[in-house]
Amino acid sequence: MGVDSPSLLLRADGHAGIGGGHVMRCLALAQAWRDTGGRAVFATAALAPALRQRLLNEGIPCFSVGGVPGSQGDALETIAIGERCSAAVAVIDGYHFDARFRGPLHAAGLATVAIDDNGEVGQCADDIIVNQNLHAAGDLYRYGEGRSKLLLGTAYALLRREFRHGIRTAGCKDGTVRNFLVTLGTADSGNVTSRVIAALKGLDLAGIEVRVVIGGESPHRTEIEAACSKLSNVHALRDPGTGMADLIAAADFAVTAGGSTMWELAAMGVPFVSVVTADNQRRAAAAMAAFGFPSVDAAHLEAELSGQLRKLVPDAPRRGALSDIGRRLVDGEGASRVCSEVFRLACAG
Repeated sequence: MGVDSPSLLLRADGHAGIGGGHVMRCLALAQAWRDTGGRAVFATAALAPALRQRLLNEGIPCFSVGGVPGSQGDALETIAIGERCSAAVAVIDGYHFDARFRGPLHAAGLATVAIDDNGEVGQCADDIIVNQNLHAAGDLYRYGEGRSKLLLGTAYALLRREFRHGIRTAGCKDGTVRNFLVTLGTADSGNVTSRVIAALKGLDLAGIEVRVVIGGESPHRTEIEAACSKLSNVHALRDPGTGMADLIAAADFAVTAGGSTMWELAAMGVPFVSVVTADNQRRAAAAMAAFGFPSVDAAHLEAELSGQLRKLVPDAPRRGALSDIGRRLVDGEGASRVCSEVFRLACAG
């Protein structure tokens, strides 16, 4: 891929209402694309300032879309941005981008890559469908048989550059829990983080430093910081940005939401308990639970999380086994694999 390579257009939104996961995994793909010499641009209708700044810090142009997200007007504006940037492929990530949105893109000559989790992309035969989850299966996309190329499973987990580099330099854990990480996503609008902190109060955490990440779009920062200040070994950290990879690399154990952070932790060999904070996380968390990674529902967090932590934190052999399983499930090369398939698609067009 070189300077004459076609541009990659990525359409995703991120804000307090939906979190930043869609933008972050698109960023991972954009980084992989640019690392091989291509140009990537984002089109967004609703983007939190911190996420926009993250894209700009990467040197990735970010164009605003004025239409209602997922509407025909949105599609027409996205097409216009694609034409302006000479894009051959549009990557679409978001549950509101159904066939009514992606159909006009096809009609305009844009190939489409849909990033999906549970078959939400609707009845539209995209050129490529990416589902990075452990539960991904072809049955979710039968309507695309014969047209859509399916990239399914954690081999295609979209990890950002800082995680790919971190995997290569990460050392082996010695089995002792010294650093405990709590991270519930960019927004955590339901303030599950404070409930996790409350669940830690009854545990023996002597000698363990607990780091609590407050996402950049969290509306509960003050409350979380106050809760952390009441516990001597619990520290609140505001939106670490690219430093998140270092936090995960340093962690010996974690509590996380059941989204993309599971793949980041797994790749870095960090055992974790997942908390299902939204319905679209249930399948992914359940699939990881089948491999031994405990999962609790946010609705029953107080009743379940403390018990899971009491079992797992002192159990070094089990945590070591989970660390090995995670590394086998996610090798960190998913973005490069997807990038290669997208490049073939762009050249074919």
